[in-house]
Amino acid sequence: MGADRMAEVQLDDVTEPQPGPVAPSLTAARARALLRRWWPAPVAVVLALVAAQVVADRRDEAAADRFRSTPGVLAETVTAPLEATPWGTGDAMGLLMSGTRTADGLIAGVLTPGSGEPAAVVALDPGTGEEQWRAEIGVLVTEDGYTRSASCTSGADAPAATLWCAVTDGPAGDGGPVTTRLVEVDLAARAVAGARELEPGAEATVVGDVLVVGVRRGDGLVLTGSDVGGTERWRTEIDDPVDPSFWSGWLASAGGHVIVQGTAATWAVDPADGRIEADAGALYAARGDALVAVPTTGALRLLGPDGSATATLDGYPLYLSPDDGSAPGIQPVSAPDGSGGVVRGVEAATGRTLWERPAETGPRSGYLLLDGVLYGTDLGAVWAVDALTGAERWSVTAPPVDGTGLMTDGRHLLRAEREDGTADLVLSAYDLGSGRRAWTTPLPDGVEFLWSWDGALYGYGSDGREMVLLR
Repeated sequence: MGADRMAEVQLDDVTEPQPGPVAPSLTAARARALLRRWWPAPVAVVLALVAAQVVADRRDEAAADRFRSTPGVLAETVTAPLEATPWGTGDAMGLLMSGTRTADGLIAGVLTPGSGEPAAVVALDPGTGEEQWRAEIGVLVTEDGYTRSASCTSGADAPAATLWCAVTDGPAGDGGPVTTRLVEVDLAARAVAGARELEPGAEATVVGDVLVVGVRRGDGLVLTGSDVGGTERWRTEIDDPVDPSFWSGWLASAGGHVIVQGTAATWAVDPADGRIEADAGALYAARGDALVAVPTTGALRLLGPDGSATATLDGYPLYLSPDDGSAPGIQPVSAPDGSGGVVRGVEAATGRTLWERPAETGPRSGYLLLDGVLYGTDLGAVWAVDALTGAERWSVTAPPVDGTGLMTDGRHLLRAEREDGTADLVLSAYDLGSGRRAWTTPLPDGVEFLWSWDGALYGYGSDGREMVLLR
């Protein structure tokens, strides 16, 4: 070979051979198959939980809507945090407490300003507290005179069409003659529709379609029942003069009864026919129209709706608000016990105790009855029992109650609480069905007390001057 001759060279491929595809193991294959088959399951579980919660929420809200037809139940579900809207002053609070709902959604009640100004029926916007209209019902006999007393009643469940007001006006000071008139205010027309003179110092109330006027007469008093047009239906004399400490307010209505505060006793009168139903040291209506007599000595008496029952009671009927009328015939009672206090379920017709449970009751305890369940709050607990049997539904410990008793929006029990004497005031919501605390939120600055009226929640401070609407 010559030195410059090229030699053929064969280049071999030295790249390492690549392994072929490896078949998956049987375990891995099964895992992949299960994954392909079951991957939707976790998503389905989540969706099912969400759907179940939606159904539960709708069911709870439907139950709440049913409860909200009961007076005293808040009209909307309360949620945290709370929003406070300035609503009015102490004068507005007084009107709110004594007022009634009108057909156009306002709150109408009587306002007695003081010297130099006549009393008036005033209507407020329930959402803002702003005055919408007023109709003067007082007549000043002198420039510095004033309305001594003014009380108004509609005689019907809201919304009301008419207010009937007994108004007594007089000169400045306590001397001089007074005049009393019965004034009719048409709430739709927003004006006085008529007035007639009554005997000085007379009182009036309306129960259903019966207008009852009471006048002092010597050593007693006379009640007259008539229709609202003035046609007399009955007349009743009571040989007991009006308690001299009552300048006004000695004639009222409660539970469909006419209640008269005499010197020797309190009297209950049937507005239908003027029949005297009962008399006792004190009388009041519990659970609707059932009369309870509180004698000066001895046990309380459960008199029933017509005053004829004779059952006695060891303890005091609980004030229930709201009360939907379920578990009829049962009167929940608070009573002392050897080891403390108890709450009892008593058969109203006989006074027989059906059940009892320990309870640390106090001035700020609260109770309500809905759908056959009695809900209560003690000093450090919230509980629910069957009103007929006393069987416990649930009971949970809770911080000390403060500022209010117990309220409900139809879904939760609402309770103002303080962890200790110096902690900030909070509002807690407890589930009606389970007692689980759903949420806790601070009350707005300056709010020390809560109060519900006609489906709305209000708050005010310790001085009672400024009110807020809470949502």
